[in-house]
This record gives sequence, structure tokens and C-alpha cells, in this order.
Amino acid sequence: MRQERHVGYEIKALSNLLRRKVLETTCSNGGDDFTEMQVKLLGFLCHNRDQEVCQKDIEEAFYIRRSTASRLLKRLEAQGYVVRQSVERDARLKRVTTTPKADALHQKVMDQISSVENQLTRGISQAEVEQFLSTVEKLKQNLM
Repeated sequence: MRQERHVGYEIKALSNLLRRKVLETTCSNGGDDFTEMQVKLLGFLCHNRDQEVCQKDIEEAFYIRRSTASRLLKRLEAQGYVVRQSVERDARLKRVTTTPKADALHQKVMDQISSVENQLTRGISQAEVEQFLSTVEKLKQNLM
């Protein structure tokens, strides 16, 4: 039985496969189980380490509620991946920073992303990759 193929469905299926492949080896790290959101949050903190990131910034960046951000940070803090330090200008604010343990996990995730990217594009020429990216850009523009 042949089914009609839809671009949107194929994009969603590919996205699911990619996410699963990247997270399969990084979401279990020495007994610590991670959710996709925790991995994204650690990535955000690592990429913004030169900025003063507080809980409010995380809430805004990920469009999550205060309680959700608080729960995420408490768990990561308890596992030793982040620390919260008082900010000089306002004692009510706490700057969230990563620990060396989080930095090592982030590097592992980045290595896994690179590996999956290589696997994903294996047997595909650079011209084909560029054509695909051009097509993806047109698809995105069509939806804006």
C-alpha cells in the first residue's frame, strides 16, 4: 500500500530521528538522566557564559513559567551542573553559571551533534547539502 508523502510529515519524522540520535548517548550521563529541556538549558548557559544569566532570562529565552525554570534549575543544581550566585547590584537576583561538570557534558553533546551531522550527510555531496539548505530556507519563508 503506497501512501502519499507530505513534506511537513517528512520534516517532523526527520526531526524526531535527529533529536533521538543526539540525545541517546548524552541523556544518560554517569547515572544522571537528562530531559531534552535540561540539555538545552545547559547549552544555553554554556553559550552565554560571558553574560550575566539569571532565572528570569531563562524563563524568557525558553518561554517557560517561573515554576518550571525553578524546578529545572533546582534539579541541575542538586546534580552539580549549575551554581547560583548573588548579583552585586541586586541581592534578590542570582546569576546562574555552569560547573566544569556541565561544561564536560556540553562538550559531549556538541561532539555527538557533530557525529550525527557527519552520519546524516554521509553519501551526500556538498552541492546536494547546499540545495537542501536552500530548499529548507524557502520552506521557512513560505510559512512566515
